Amino acid sequence: MTAGDFGWYLLLIGAGFTAGIVNSIAGGGSFLTLPALMLFGLDPKLANGTNRLAVLFSSASAVATFQKHGHLDQRMVLRVGVPTLLGVPLGSLLAVHLSADAFRGVFGFLFLIMAGIILLDPKRLTGQKSDAEISPWKLSPVFVVIGIYVGFMQAGMGILLLVAMSWLQSGDLTASNAVKNSVGFLVTFAATVLFVAYGLVAWVPGLVMAFGNVIGGVVGARLAIKKGNRLVVTTLLLVMIGTGLKMLFDALF
Repeated sequence: MTAGDFGWYLLLIGAGFTAGIVNSIAGGGSFLTLPALMLFGLDPKLANGTNRLAVLFSSASAVATFQKHGHLDQRMVLRVGVPTLLGVPLGSLLAVHLSADAFRGVFGFLFLIMAGIILLDPKRLTGQKSDAEISPWKLSPVFVVIGIYVGFMQAGMGILLLVAMSWLQSGDLTASNAVKNSVGFLVTFAATVLFVAYGLVAWVPGLVMAFGNVIGGVVGARLAIKKGNRLVVTTLLLVMIGTGLKMLFDALF
């Protein structure tokens, strides 16, 4: 390994660590890791598949941390995870055969709209809700669509899951975060299997980045548990606005 190679691997570890923190708290860490993988020399489709491997490890470390501290609702994981998983294969197949460029503007606009809604009414995420307000199964179509998105474009998965689950959880974003990371692990695993089958995973850079992701996942989960709703909402809004602007910029320029 040359000094240059060592520098690139340090970049991957650093990007993975930062993304692991962001993903555990809110989501959108892939907007750090995907450019890092492409700077490393991977083409966009190979970077998209390889990124799933790193996210898989960070999700696992975050889930283990949430579960250790007693914040994981396994029943809710099942209710949210099953419909989301149903959409993943279709989204992954679209990612294998299509370019994401045509859809970046639409997704960017969507993220900015969601950020605006939350800024105008933060209690959408943190307000208390009655248990009978809405059934997870009634939201199944929403989670299927999120699954298609996740299979197609990993970046922003956590944001969409947190916003959708704000209709289900009783204002406890720590609990929602635990479920989000668990569902993220399941759907990322499903997508990774498909990308591996199509030969779209570069194992060495993926595992190197995963090392940083694992550490970042633990750190992010602990921060979310310790700091609670305020940290999650603040991080979520910043990432949503940054994500939306970046996607729109990429689509336009």
